[in-house]
Amino acid sequence: MRLARKSVSPLPLYFKVMMEVRENILSGQWSSGSQLPGELGLAQQLGVSVITVRQALGQLEQDGYVRRERARGTFVSWNPPLRQSVSLEVPADDVATINPDGTTFQLLSFDLVESPMDIAQSLRLPPREKVTRIIRIRLAQGQPLAYVISYVPSRIGSRIQAKDLVGSPLNRIVESLLPFKITAVKHTVAARLSDDEVSDHLGIPAGSPMLYIERDYLHKKEMVLRSVGFYRTDLFTYELTLKRRTR
Repeated sequence: MRLARKSVSPLPLYFKVMMEVRENILSGQWSSGSQLPGELGLAQQLGVSVITVRQALGQLEQDGYVRRERARGTFVSWNPPLRQSVSLEVPADDVATINPDGTTFQLLSFDLVESPMDIAQSLRLPPREKVTRIIRIRLAQGQPLAYVISYVPSRIGSRIQAKDLVGSPLNRIVESLLPFKITAVKHTVAARLSDDEVSDHLGIPAGSPMLYIERDYLHKKEMVLRSVGFYRTDLFTYELTLKRRTR
């Protein structure tokens, strides 16, 4: 979960908390019948008050996403099909995902942090091993295009130079440090609303529609890098063309 920052925003704070919880439900992270963390736990995770969490859960209950049971807690009640996805496997000679022409980056943070549970599992990190987190703004012709958060194992991240993060795509930096090549990139594309932090850095109103792109870079079946990007829909489109093979 992303933290809901307290700042001046056209979006009510409870609404942003509601969207965070709903996203976890629709993505299947919290399945039907599962119990949500308690109100205090959610408030601590998201950096908001218990009253704000209670208001968000109340709205989700009205919308049919959760049910609240006295003295027991809050449970997912959403039964319709989860968000549908289309899986495509496209052979390619080059797995680069960024056109370097006119692309630069602004480095916001480059830190060794406690690994989120899903990242630790995906990267197959040993227990309690930290992960290198890199947050950058992707610029196109000098204009902010995307807010990108990337995670790499610390054994790789410790070898990355901060100066290289300004001018190069991260997958190429990581690949240059490995004794093997990245063999596949898995893309997940969805729609999200921008929160205060993303909006501040991209110069757009909070609550603006965003194109959310999650990229997993793999060597065979092992993930070596994950990048999560929030892209401005007024400046970025995602295009995929499928061509039938002809004999």
